[in-house]
Amino acid sequence: MKTIRTLLILALAVLASNSLSAQDYTYRVVSKDGYRYEGEWPSGYGALYSYEDGLIIGDFRKGKPHGVCVCYKPNGEVYWGDFKNGKATGKGKIFRDNGIVVAGDYKNGKYHGTDTLYRSDGRLLIGKFRNGKMVASGKIAPAGMDSYLTYKPEEKPRYPKVDLRMRHEEFLKELELMWEERNMAIAKRAGLIAPKFKGGGIEDFRLWVNSQIVYPIADRASRNSRVVIVEFVVLRDGSVADIHAIFGSDPVLNDLAEKAVAKSPKWTPGEQNGEKRSVRMTVAVDFVNE
Repeated sequence: MKTIRTLLILALAVLASNSLSAQDYTYRVVSKDGYRYEGEWPSGYGALYSYEDGLIIGDFRKGKPHGVCVCYKPNGEVYWGDFKNGKATGKGKIFRDNGIVVAGDYKNGKYHGTDTLYRSDGRLLIGKFRNGKMVASGKIAPAGMDSYLTYKPEEKPRYPKVDLRMRHEEFLKELELMWEERNMAIAKRAGLIAPKFKGGGIEDFRLWVNSQIVYPIADRASRNSRVVIVEFVVLRDGSVADIHAIFGSDPVLNDLAEKAVAKSPKWTPGEQNGEKRSVRMTVAVDFVNE
C-alpha cells in the first residue's frame, strides 16, 4: 500500500513539474485599460504596450519587465538595461533625441549610484545619485580632459539597434502623436497658437509629406513597411529648419523622410502673446510596402 502511495505521489510530482515547465513557455496576451502584454508566461520574452510607460521589449516575469529590456518612453527617451519587478534597476543607459546619453546605475526607475551624462558636444557630467537626487558631482570640460578624475568614464555608448515589428512601430507612432498633442495642449494653455500648414494642422502636413515620398521600387521590394518620425522647427518666417529623424532604424528611409519634410512650403508661423515664435514639431512618415 505504501509503495502504491509513493508511486502516486511521484507520478503527481512529475505531472506538476511537466505542467510548470510547459507553463514557462505558454504564450499569453493580457489586456487592461492602457496596458497590453504579449509574450511568454509566466516568465520569458515579451512586449508590453503601455500608454503610461511606453513600449517595453525584453525579459518579463508575470507580465512585468524583469531582466534586460529596452523601453521606448512616451517622451521619446529610450532606456536600455536591467529591470527588476517592473522598474529600471541595475545597469542601464538612457538615450535622448537631442544626442544626450545617461549611463550608469539605476534603482526603482531612478538614478542611484554613479551615472555619467554624455553631452552631444563631447562634454561630460559625472554624478553620484541616491534615489534620483544628485549627492556629488564632477564636471569635465572641455571634452576629453578627464585625466584628473579618479573615475574613468567609458566612451559614449552608441544607440543599440532593435528590429521592431510593424505593430511596435505603429504603437510608438501613436505614443509620439499623443505626446505631441500633450505638449501642444500645454503650450496652448500658455497662450501659444500652433503653426498652421495650408490652414490646417500636423495631420494635413503628414498627408502632404507622405505624398512627396519617392520610394524606389528596388527598395520597396527589399524592405518591410516602416514608420519614421521626423522632428523639425517651424521658424518665425514660416520656413522649416533643424530637420532630423528621431525614430527610424533604416538610414535610407530616414534620409528620404528628412528630404520630404525639407521640401515643405512655408507655414503660417506660431504665435504667443501676439508675437511670432519658432515652434518645434514632429511628423510621422509612413513607408508602406505594397
